[in-house]
Amino acid sequence: MFSAKYPPEIITLSFDFAALSVTVSAPVVTVEYDSGVPDANPSAILSGVPVVQGAKVLQQVIAGQKGTHYAFQCKVTAADGQSVYVLEEVLPVL
Repeated sequence: MFSAKYPPEIITLSFDFAALSVTVSAPVVTVEYDSGVPDANPSAILSGVPVVQGAKVLQQVIAGQKGTHYAFQCKVTAADGQSVYVLEEVLPVL
């Protein structure tokens, strides 16, 4: 689980694939409502496109609905160009 954020904060989430691959490419980050106060448009929390730094994917997030837990999924292609890996984490908004 990611550390909680407040709605006015702008933060960057980090997905670390180092245990799976030296480098990654083609990141796709998606988000869904997980629990708490329902959010009809959970993808509005995403800001911009994910950025790759070696084996890490960074995704900026904004806003969010107070009392909602968001489930993030990050999918990447490994250095071999064939393997696909997925990491999932939950972000609570206080």
